[in-house]
Amino acid sequence: MPLRRKRRTKPLRLYVVSDIHGADVVWRKFLNALRIGVYEADAGLYAGDLAGKAIVPIVRDGGALRAQVEGRTEVVRDGDELARLERALADRGYYTEVVNAEEADHLHADDVARERLFERKIEERVRAWMTLADERLGDAGIPIYLLPGNDDEPGIDRHLDGWKVCRNVNERIDELAGRPVMGFAYSQPTPWNTPRELPEEQLGERLASIADGVREPERAIFMLHVPPHGSGLDEAPLLDANLRPRVTAGDVMRGPVGSTAIRAAIQRYGPTLGVHGHIHESPGDVRIGRTLCVNPGSEAQSGILRGYLVDIGDGGVERAFRVEA
Repeated sequence: MPLRRKRRTKPLRLYVVSDIHGADVVWRKFLNALRIGVYEADAGLYAGDLAGKAIVPIVRDGGALRAQVEGRTEVVRDGDELARLERALADRGYYTEVVNAEEADHLHADDVARERLFERKIEERVRAWMTLADERLGDAGIPIYLLPGNDDEPGIDRHLDGWKVCRNVNERIDELAGRPVMGFAYSQPTPWNTPRELPEEQLGERLASIADGVREPERAIFMLHVPPHGSGLDEAPLLDANLRPRVTAGDVMRGPVGSTAIRAAIQRYGPTLGVHGHIHESPGDVRIGRTLCVNPGSEAQSGILRGYLVDIGDGGVERAFRVEA
């Protein structure tokens, strides 16, 4: 009888992205890549920061509408021109609101009114994204495991539950193809005082309270928004007291800005894969002990979707490589 080679089990392929920050076209690219199977991915992983960072008021001025966008004035009229402007701004991560001059002045002056508008706009877009995922992937059997990030207000969480495709794993333990999946959105303190920050000691304790419940952590996927400190996935410009990049000899100074508590957790639990985001300018992959950590980086505000493909077989990660769309 001839001897035959044992057929290898097809690895689990994960498509990893992060930090879209409200950029509508980039979210659509993510869904489309999963739907049409361009990468033959079995699941999508989104490693945090869903919300955009700015609202552009579109102010009625007689028969025209004016918007100040990145130092220039856009002038359009109602109908198709307005729709095209709002679409273009949404694709770059902005929210828009059509107002009169008095309403615009009120939003600039009233912090509470502006914050309420932000919350409404963020929630509307997040729910639209979750709905679109169900529409495009609901029958494809391709799940998306996601979590918010440190830039996302806690109120966003209630809009991430109850969907067919997207599964919120923030501070929860889920399962993907027999592997535990755990998520954690918090960061250590940042210069921007974002909504989800904790001192490193508290961050480590809160993370451990979840990770201690993971069975077989060595087989797990840890989705931790912030990359581990000193990993090379956390290199960013160093800032002065005025939040301006520090410069020496004409070059911007860069250094590690990741979390020491996150690094300690990876070393302690040794998951198969660590999925990170947060630092847009530091895409890459690195091994910490037996764990492969990846950060896809982000250029979402330029309409570019950065990603990582990670193949996991019975023995762990078989390969990982960057993709871009």
